[in-house]
Amino acid sequence: MMKRLAPYILVFLLVGQTMAGEQLSGADLSGKSFANADLSGADLSGAILIGTDLSGANLSGADLREAYLRDVKAKGANFEGANLGRSDLTRADLREANLKSAMLTLAVLDSARLTGAHMAGALLAGASLIKAQLGKVDLENAVLSDADLSQAVLKGANLKNADLGAHQLGYVGPAPARLRGVDLSGADLSAANLKGVDFSEAILTGTVFFGAHLGGANLEWVKGRSADFSGAKMPWVLAYGADFREASFKGANLVSAQMTGAGLSNADFEGADLTSANLNRADLDGAHFKDAEIGNTHFYAAQNIPQNISKSMQKEH
Repeated sequence: MMKRLAPYILVFLLVGQTMAGEQLSGADLSGKSFANADLSGADLSGAILIGTDLSGANLSGADLREAYLRDVKAKGANFEGANLGRSDLTRADLREANLKSAMLTLAVLDSARLTGAHMAGALLAGASLIKAQLGKVDLENAVLSDADLSQAVLKGANLKNADLGAHQLGYVGPAPARLRGVDLSGADLSAANLKGVDFSEAILTGTVFFGAHLGGANLEWVKGRSADFSGAKMPWVLAYGADFREASFKGANLVSAQMTGAGLSNADFEGADLTSANLNRADLDGAHFKDAEIGNTHFYAAQNIPQNISKSMQKEH
């Protein structure tokens, strides 16, 4: 049942007075303005805040489980440590908001604006962020397993050490995140767990995957020009038709990687392990393979095979 607020409570909220720790579970606060209000530690579970103005408000440690926050205006608001599990934040304006260590498990943030938000350590397992704007967002150490970020924009985002992947290639436990068609140009995913993640058709121009775990990930038809996969673990990665021109794979583990038809001109594979990898029909114009392991690597119908690779292949035969 919808809770009606006592008039004095509503007045205090509207003028930005302290309401820390208040019991507001199930309250209908739709369309109200609580800009800069102190709601830290408040119980807003199941509350209705559709179109509510929470700009600059303090909701740190608040309980917002299953709250309705569609179209909420919360630019610069503080949700640090708040519980937003299963909340509906569709089209919410959360630009520059503080969501550090916030609980957003199974939350819906489709088309939400999160540019510049601080989300380090946030738990977003199973969350939906379809078409969300996440440019320059800080997601370092965040958990995004089984999250759906399809068509989201994460230009310049920080996802260092973030967990988006399966914990085993057999997908025992949490499923990997879905990032099909996402824009991650210039983002940093160094040391992130990306096992089995679907990046198909994503924009990865200049994206950094230094030391990341990408085993079994889907990179089919990605635009990954100048991406940095140095030291990345990429066994059994699927990269059919991918554009990896000028990308760096220095020291990467590409055992059994499937890169048929990939654009690899001027790519750097120095010290990479390409054992049993498939580079059939790939364009290798200007690619570098110094000290690379190419045992049983397949180059059928590959274009512009470097001279040192051709000589090595001739010796094998």
